Amino acid sequence: MSRLIERLIDYTEKAAGIFLAAITVLIFSSITLRGTLGFTIPEWYDLSRLMLGVCIFWGIAATSYRNDHIKVDIFWEWLGPRGRRWLDVFATLVLLGSLAVFSWMLMQKVGSGYRSGEQTFDLRIRIWPFHFVAACGIFFATLLVLIRLARLLTGYQEPERKPIQPIE
Repeated sequence: MSRLIERLIDYTEKAAGIFLAAITVLIFSSITLRGTLGFTIPEWYDLSRLMLGVCIFWGIAATSYRNDHIKVDIFWEWLGPRGRRWLDVFATLVLLGSLAVFSWMLMQKVGSGYRSGEQTFDLRIRIWPFHFVAACGIFFATLLVLIRLARLLTGYQEPERKPIQPIE
């Protein structure tokens, strides 16, 4: 089971990275073509904006599980091991509740976008699939935080992650 969860987390991180790479290529290509050939990729701005939403939401999934998001740990540092654990459980419960509501609201947005038939201006690309993929990222974030909460409650200790080594 642990191996499956680690693979799920790896896929989540890769999904965010793939969308970030796609955004970078799209923007770089569009700006380069516009500057050199006077040609603009149609809908480049709308597509990059929609993909950025997907990238952010999938990134939230990865950071929520790994507990790598920005935080202030002053109060946590003052507590002993037992207090730290219960503060982690409380914070994870709050995060889980927030993400569950966020997931539900995004699914409502996907449904309304599907029913309205909203499209981009030039190419008439339907917008709801982008919202759906973004909502899947928040759904995965909710699922991963639920797994994190279960692991906190059972006392599971995450193995230490190796820091990224600088290139010499």
